[in-house]
Amino acid sequence: MKKTYIANLIAILVSFSQLGHSEDKTSRGFYVGGFGGGGTSDNDHISQSGEAFKRTGGAQGIYRDSGEDFNLLVNVTGKSESQSTSLGGLHVGYEFPELQIGNNLSDWGVLIAIELEGYYLGSSISGTLTNPNPETFNGLEGGVVAIDETTQLNAGQHKFVDTFNQDKGVLLTNVVFNFKTPFAKNFFPYIGGGIGAAINSLSGSNSAQIASGSPYAGNEIGLNHFNSNPNADNSAFAAQVKAGVRAQLIDKISVFVEYRYLHVTDSSYTFGSTEYPAVGSSYPGGHAQTSSWNVGLASLNYHTGVFGVQYDF
Repeated sequence: MKKTYIANLIAILVSFSQLGHSEDKTSRGFYVGGFGGGGTSDNDHISQSGEAFKRTGGAQGIYRDSGEDFNLLVNVTGKSESQSTSLGGLHVGYEFPELQIGNNLSDWGVLIAIELEGYYLGSSISGTLTNPNPETFNGLEGGVVAIDETTQLNAGQHKFVDTFNQDKGVLLTNVVFNFKTPFAKNFFPYIGGGIGAAINSLSGSNSAQIASGSPYAGNEIGLNHFNSNPNADNSAFAAQVKAGVRAQLIDKISVFVEYRYLHVTDSSYTFGSTEYPAVGSSYPGGHAQTSSWNVGLASLNYHTGVFGVQYDF
C-alpha cells in the first residue's frame, strides 16, 4: 500500500513537472510593442549638380555686356558629417512555440518571432561639397564673355555647404530569435534582423555657396540655391539588425533594451532652381536662374539605442 502511494505521488509530481515544462515552452503568441530612442547617423557621400544660365543682355555688369548667353555647369561632391538622430515607433509580432536546445532536461531554448514594424527617424544631413574636376563656362574666356569659347574653374574652387532636415519613415519585416537560458528565467536575450523600405523626406534644405573661382560671383552669403523649392522626398531599400534583452516584468508585460543598426541604400532628390531676380529679390543684385538641382545621397547608416515596452495577448 505504501509503495503504491509513493508510486502514485511520484507519478503526480512527474506529471506536474512535465506540465510546467510544457508551459515554459508555450510562446507568447501575438504581442504589440512601442519603443523610442536615439543615436547617430552618417552618410557616405553627397553629390549636387545643376546648370546656371547667364542671360547677359548688355546691362548687368562688365562681365555681362556682350549680349551673349553663357552657362555654368555645376557638379560638386562631398561627405556629410555625423549627426544625432531620434526615433520612435510600434511593432506587432507573433512568437512561435519554443524550440528546445539539447535534451529534454535542458533549460536552453529559442523562440522565433516574426514582426511587422514601423518607426520614425528624425535627423539632419550636412556636408561641404566641392568640384572634384574642373567646371566649364560655355561662352567665357579670360574672365569676359566671348563667343564660342570656354573657360574652366580648377578643381576645388567651387564650394557649397548643403544642409537638409530629414524625416524618415521606416517599414520593416523582422525575424527575431529570443533565447531561453538557465541563468535568468524572466530574461531573454535576442537577436534579429529585417528588410523593408525607408521613405525619406528632406525639408528646409539649403545650399550655400562659400567659395567660387569665377570672375563674377562672390561667396553669395545668405543665398540658398534651392530657394524656389527646398523640399523633396524619395524612397529606398532598408535593412536592419538588432540585438538586446527582454525582461518579463509581470504577466503579459515586458520591457526591452536593444542596439539597432539601420542601413538605407542610395537615393536621389530634385530641388527647385535658384531664382533671385535682379530687382525685388532678397539677395542684392539677384542671381542667375539655374536648372533644377539634382542631389544624390549615398547610403545612410544609423546606430541607435532603443528602450521599449511590449504587451502579450
